[in-house]
Amino acid sequence: MSITIVHPNVENLQSFSDLFDLEKLLQSDGVLPWLLANGWNYDDQSCLIANIVDESTSLDQVWESDEFDFNTLPDEDQEKLHQIFEHFYL
Repeated sequence: MSITIVHPNVENLQSFSDLFDLEKLLQSDGVLPWLLANGWNYDDQSCLIANIVDESTSLDQVWESDEFDFNTLPDEDQEKLHQIFEHFYL
């Protein structure tokens, strides 16, 4: 199965527009817009993952985080995250 990671934009985030200011979110340099644009829910888990990534300096530091066990995620979600993370760490 191939997974395509899409860049966050207004169209991809439209269904979340009642939860936050889209313009402000799209100006963010963090991971949360990428998670939401790729089908993640705006919830505590996605916010925690985004915070871990935003505060980490390497992919290894993310995957080895004590705050969240990434190995418990379904394989498809892990693959999506890996591709998103590569954008921030390469």
